[in-house]
Amino acid sequence: MAILKGKLRLNRPYNQNFIMGCILACLPGIYLALTGLGAGGGNPASQHVASITNSILYGLFTFFGWCSGTILNYLGPKITICIGGLGYPLFAGTNWAFGKGAPAAVPLFGGAFLGFSAGLLWTGAGFISFAYGEEWDKGKYITQQWSLSSVGGTIGALIAFAVNVHQTDTSGVSSAVYIVFIVIMCSAIVATAFLIVDPRDVVRDDGRHIAIFKKPTVATEIKGVLSVATDPKIIILLPAMFAAEMCLAPVSSINGYYFNLRTRSLNNLLFNFIMIPAPLCFSYVMDTPRLGSRRNRGFAAVSILGAITIGALVGLLGWIITENVDRHNTPPGVDWSDSGFAGGFILYVLFGIVDSCFQIIVQWVLASLSNDPVLCARYAGTFKGTVSLGMCIAFTLDAQTVSYKTQVIIQLVIYAVALCSMYYVLFYYVQDTNYFMEENVIVPVEVEQKAVLFGTVDEEVVAKEHLKEEIAAHSKSAEAADLEISI
Repeated sequence: MAILKGKLRLNRPYNQNFIMGCILACLPGIYLALTGLGAGGGNPASQHVASITNSILYGLFTFFGWCSGTILNYLGPKITICIGGLGYPLFAGTNWAFGKGAPAAVPLFGGAFLGFSAGLLWTGAGFISFAYGEEWDKGKYITQQWSLSSVGGTIGALIAFAVNVHQTDTSGVSSAVYIVFIVIMCSAIVATAFLIVDPRDVVRDDGRHIAIFKKPTVATEIKGVLSVATDPKIIILLPAMFAAEMCLAPVSSINGYYFNLRTRSLNNLLFNFIMIPAPLCFSYVMDTPRLGSRRNRGFAAVSILGAITIGALVGLLGWIITENVDRHNTPPGVDWSDSGFAGGFILYVLFGIVDSCFQIIVQWVLASLSNDPVLCARYAGTFKGTVSLGMCIAFTLDAQTVSYKTQVIIQLVIYAVALCSMYYVLFYYVQDTNYFMEENVIVPVEVEQKAVLFGTVDEEVVAKEHLKEEIAAHSKSAEAADLEISI
């Protein structure tokens, strides 16, 4: 199904990942721009409803995230992503309506529906980045999606900033911002229907397909989900998945409470912008051969991330205490021209690095555990479901008006445990492997795939031949391949 030729063909893995990144830019990227403004884009008084909405959103996201891998294996990525995108314009629209006087039930419904749909969207995105990237490209694929999503968030934040640049009060964003956001989101859903192809049709530049896909059964999917849920390495990695995005809840709430509208918009713009270059730097660390083995690259990335994360949390805690940032007091409405601006601004931007890069590195560690596309779909769903559980709890704490100081202390402990869990998995479970070599995954060339599917060649012989070719290609000599596998 090569709609275009050569490097520009639609069914090229890299191009599919790039398209998925653009879709993320227009959906969760714009959502993040809206959330980063604080109070769902409304005035500070809306923060309580916004936090409850996000609690419901991420609570449902948790359940449907864990189930979405199975749904994707049945429906395929195109339908899964299309359905997954529907909640984003609905969420923006319901927040807009609430700002115009609609009852609180309206944004709560929007958050609930997005909790269902976002699990599907992110599982589809994770499947493409995990399964389509080859062994030496996984960091690049994961990072490309996130960086493109951050471009969308930056554009959304820039739109909000341009509209609000002269707003020195603490009001919410204008209707024009919501309308532009909704139009962009709807356009992405339409694009998905035309540009995302079936995994069966995805072909690498050397002619290989991703794998031979078999139609799943209910029994195999239930067994697969249970196997992931009871896998020791996944259980150990749960704290890292749980913590991956938790910092967004308190920092977005603080942004909405502490600053006036135009300063919130500026902070949000820089928060999203820093998410573009920062993941690219980590991608280099995760994929560069200069650092040696995959395990060494993982240790380096986690160590750098850990220093930034713990430093940002400790700095935020100190700033809250020093500036007496208490949500029970009247919002100070700090402007960028005020003396109290710099500290909060620098910390907020620093958390843009934490929010983006923590997720990317956890996904890289997960993607290093398997090359099987079916298993990757389940991993992607497990990751997003667990991330959402952490977000649900973080936004619930904020909705209960827990002090910012207490929230940051709790997160400091959770992030420390999360970093330890990644170190453990990297040390005991992550190792260098040859692509698809250690798993029962068949990756034939295009002509041979058709023959295998129609039973005209022996599937086991074809699979072994390709295993030998792959090992020989990535080993120092062909003799190494003969030692690895005997036919």
